[in-house]
Formats: sequence, structure tokens, C-alpha cells
Amino acid sequence: VSAGGFIVASELTLLGENPPERAAEFLARVYPAIQSVEKNLAAGEGAGLRAVGTRTLPREAWTEGYYDALGPRAESLKNHPDTTVREMAAETLEEIEVFESSEGSYGYVFYVFERAA
Repeated sequence: VSAGGFIVASELTLLGENPPERAAEFLARVYPAIQSVEKNLAAGEGAGLRAVGTRTLPREAWTEGYYDALGPRAESLKNHPDTTVREMAAETLEEIEVFESSEGSYGYVFYVFERAA
């Protein structure tokens, strides 16, 4: 990125200091590199970028049109003859259940950085 240019990235991010135990265990298993907003901003700044701002996707972005559609599809695959498909369905349903009980402790955050001049 050229000096004065911008980088926008989205990252699954911890939004609170103490996520519920189930969410913490799930995230440690599926995405152990997850960090807080502050640590992600510091990583960008450590790479020579200036943090311009952040935007957290609202809960509805996960549920409406995504999990609301994905859940029934995964549910319909729980008894599929292919073991891999059944495992994928179970993992998807677990992800949805964890998110619904996560108390907003994690989500996707968009980070906007500017390359220093």
C-alpha cells in the first residue's frame, strides 16, 4: 500500500474481556488466534499503519439471512449418509448455538488503517 493509502480488513474479534465459557472454549478450538479490538489495532500500528477507525457488524448481520437460513439447512443434513456431511452439519449447528449464547462477546470487526506518509 502506498503512503497515504488505506487498508480495510475484517477480522473475527473478541468484543469483551470475559466471553461465556462455552464461547471461549469454542473459539479456542476453532480460531485460537482471535484477539481483542485493542490487540488487532496494535498489530496494525506495529506494522506501520495508523488506525483510522473500526466498525463492528451488528448481531443481525449474523442471524438475518445467514444463520437463519444456514441453521435449517444444516439441520436437514444431520442424518445424511456421508459422514463428512453429518460432521459439517453438526459443527455448523454448534457454531450457531454458541453464537446465540455468546452474549455478544465476539463478532466481525472491520478495521480501517492508513499507511503512514
